[in-house]
Amino acid sequence: MTDLGRHRKRKVIAGRAITERPISEPAPRSDDDFMTRIQLALDMTPRQLANTLELPYRDVIDRVGPRSVMSSSVTDPFWQTLLDYVNSKLAGCLAVKDELERKLRLDQREHIERMRRVKDRQ
Repeated sequence: MTDLGRHRKRKVIAGRAITERPISEPAPRSDDDFMTRIQLALDMTPRQLANTLELPYRDVIDRVGPRSVMSSSVTDPFWQTLLDYVNSKLAGCLAVKDELERKLRLDQREHIERMRRVKDRQ
């Protein structure tokens, strides 16, 4: 027991401590392949993308290489699932953008009106 609460002991297997935090996947880069660029655009690791799309992890990591050698979007349901997710994500972002712009316009009008009233008092 420490002053911060119970202290969990770590188990050591083959010289490496097992912690609660998993080892992270390598960060994708923009010069990587097509699927990596998709993951970058969605800001997700392969595991997060698989969990979001409710697909097995192997369905995401098996898609490597240029688009031309990947499975056909006509016969492989993965691509339609991904497209549906991107469409819904984009629609949500556009809705938030619209609401933020509307708030900005209303706040700007209110600010201009307030400044006009202050100016008129002087």
